[in-house]
Amino acid sequence: MGRKKEELKGVQVGTVTKLCEFRDSSIHGKGIFALREIKRGEMLFETHVKDSEFSDFWINLKPNCLYNHSKNNANCISRTRENFKVLVADKDIQKDEELLVDYTKDKDLEQPQEDWLG
Repeated sequence: MGRKKEELKGVQVGTVTKLCEFRDSSIHGKGIFALREIKRGEMLFETHVKDSEFSDFWINLKPNCLYNHSKNNANCISRTRENFKVLVADKDIQKDEELLVDYTKDKDLEQPQEDWLG
């Protein structure tokens, strides 16, 4: 509804879905934030798709895959559903709260480096 979009290296900044928005993060660069309260167990959106030609290769769906890592404050989990990875709320999430995932719980995701926050 008239929300201004910005460009970030080819990724549109703005509404990801009706549930979430991509914006500045205090954790790292940009992140995905809830636009409304989200209940535990709610499936939010697809984040990756497995390439049918290369069975072990996951393709990032941007900006949906641009959630940040947090080992201590994760409120979402990455789940594999057939050829897709989906983000699922692991806790009740408040409006304007950043969606965070502990990457170490899904070995298909890029694994955190020692200097990453969270």
